[in-house]
Amino acid sequence: MREALKDDRAALDVALGSLYTLFKQIVRKPEEINFRRVRRDHPKFVEDIGRHVGGREVLIAAGFRLEKLDGVPCFFSREPHIESDMDGWSDWFDTLKKTLEVVEEELLK
Repeated sequence: MREALKDDRAALDVALGSLYTLFKQIVRKPEEINFRRVRRDHPKFVEDIGRHVGGREVLIAAGFRLEKLDGVPCFFSREPHIESDMDGWSDWFDTLKKTLEVVEEELLK
């Protein structure tokens, strides 16, 4: 995404800031499904993140999958069941935390 937006620092800052907010919310409250569901066609998502090369790919790299939820196309991060799959849950949560760290590092560049 940085390469695609190398000539538009303002758009890069908005995209990274939005990703940072999204992942910070998820890490703070991983059980909150609304933070883990991003409507693919939501105008704010498209404007801030989705329209940029690499924006959607950040979500996919962090484990989000494109699914239809209530008939609406969404990027969704499905939380493994902590009681029956503690290792899977830990891996899922570690990926989210690592993504947050990477986005934060990119913001500081």
